[in-house]
Amino acid sequence: MQLVLKKVFTLLSITKTIIMKRTITPLVALCMMAATSFAQTTIVLQPGPADGKDAEIFSCVSCGYAGNNYGTKRDLNAIAWTKSGNNSNVRSLIQFDLSAIPSNAFINSATLSLYFNPTSEEGKHYCYPHSNSSYLERITSNWSETTVTWNNQPSTTTQNRVSLGGTTSSTQSFTNINVRQLIIDSRNNPSTSFGFMLRLQQEHKFKKLIFASSDNTTAAIRPKLTITYTVPAVVSSGHSMARLDEGQTFASISVFPNPVSGIATLQLPDDAGNGAVKIETFNMLGKLCNRIETYVNADGVINFDASALPQGVYVVKVFCNEKVYTQRIVIK
Repeated sequence: MQLVLKKVFTLLSITKTIIMKRTITPLVALCMMAATSFAQTTIVLQPGPADGKDAEIFSCVSCGYAGNNYGTKRDLNAIAWTKSGNNSNVRSLIQFDLSAIPSNAFINSATLSLYFNPTSEEGKHYCYPHSNSSYLERITSNWSETTVTWNNQPSTTTQNRVSLGGTTSSTQSFTNINVRQLIIDSRNNPSTSFGFMLRLQQEHKFKKLIFASSDNTTAAIRPKLTITYTVPAVVSSGHSMARLDEGQTFASISVFPNPVSGIATLQLPDDAGNGAVKIETFNMLGKLCNRIETYVNADGVINFDASALPQGVYVVKVFCNEKVYTQRIVIK
């Protein structure tokens, strides 16, 4: 009896080994790597007169301002006022050079700091009778610092614009404004992204926001953009991601429904944590088809919009808290 049982266990062991060898192909091995580390980098952009790009635009037509260029002003202001009895609004444009950030980088954080300009000829922040709250909006058409005016000002989008509350003091600086989503939008839409516009939410007199521009003589108060990003480590398996054996499944994350035709839910393991994540989707030829940046909630759940992907089989990679999780997904 013992000899029979020994032979049965031996046979089961051999069968299990054969199944594992047939199932864990190079693609599965790559997809089961759930802890690929990647380095974090922080860059600080605070350009001066030589390399900064910003300008003010003035609306007052009768004053002769609307057609004038103010690309060398030392201020970066948002104003609703009057000039000789005429309404005169001011908006500001600014663009940072993001070319130093690798194209495959994941933006962990991005903050903009605007500093009060104590030497401005416009005086100090002011609001009466209402708040001088403002917006930062992504500029969607090209502009030149040396030729931009109110009359030819670039277009903007309200998508993911940042709302800034009114000032609480007349000399307040606005530091560490969260512009992460605007930076992500800029990188995802490079042909329609040309910096930010600062404008009052309500351009009704009398309101002022007075900040320093990149042309300011005091370097410390020029606009500053701080970006922290990570670049995933290159995983080299020596094999192509060109095929997926029938019936393969990966246990790193759960996807439901799967197959999916619209919105899918990605469920990360309990130890994944929450916060910002990047999701990359590859087809079976290993081609990157989609890249998005979003957040995972405290339950480890991510809503994944698959509606733009053609029918087929894909591998989804989720980068979260210095780990990489993967799963196969079928689009129907």
